[in-house]
Amino acid sequence: MMIVGQISSKEEAKEVEDIAKCLVVGYRAKVLAEKVRRVM
Repeated sequence: MMIVGQISSKEEAKEVEDIAKCLVVGYRAKVLAEKVRRVM
């Protein structure tokens, strides 16, 4: 994922950081769920 554009405030930067963290956590959960499915 690539974030393009300008970030004009500290609050906006924090929002972008939080969104990126959520995406990473979601992706990791997906990978772990796929591993669990393969085991069962």
